[in-house]
Amino acid sequence: DEASKASSSKAYFGGGRRRGGMRNLPREGKTVAKSFRVNEKALEALQEEASRQSISVNTLVNQLLIDYSEFGRFLQRVNAIRMSRKTFLEILNVVPEDGLVKAALIAGKSAPVAIIASKWGKMTVNTVLEFIHDLSAYANLFEYYEKNEGERWTVTLTHELGPKWSTFLANYLGEAFAAAGIQPKARASDRAVIFTF
Repeated sequence: DEASKASSSKAYFGGGRRRGGMRNLPREGKTVAKSFRVNEKALEALQEEASRQSISVNTLVNQLLIDYSEFGRFLQRVNAIRMSRKTFLEILNVVPEDGLVKAALIAGKSAPVAIIASKWGKMTVNTVLEFIHDLSAYANLFEYYEKNEGERWTVTLTHELGPKWSTFLANYLGEAFAAAGIQPKARASDRAVIFTF
């Protein structure tokens, strides 16, 4: 079965921060030497940011390329937008609960399916879990933990955006799981959502 093929226990801390504020990105894969011509202003900005984070320009560029190749290019295909956490929280706080649930259910039927199909080609338990991991590692929407005990999976998402964000996540990601043929139980609190299946 699809779920049992995935690794037995993983913890991703995509919402967590390393020194300098960059997200924790995957380290798998070998590196290759490649030369590029870079816009001078862009290079100056990269050097400034690398210095601020106390990392090399090479490390920063690699992080940015991984971010784009693993997630950013797929977000572009669904016309995603970027906004500050504070702005997002202000919007979230004024949306009525019933409207939030409706929006989550509608969006959950389309956006995850589009991104997952674009990146992995099919909807399975594993690709939904990878999608949720990517939302953590690259979009910084929550911290992600998963555990597999025998046939039972527990996926925990923790965040600091309050109960409405938990409500949205439970419904939005519940639809993604449903598209893969899974009906998980979801428990939501002020700072976490736990899926079990």
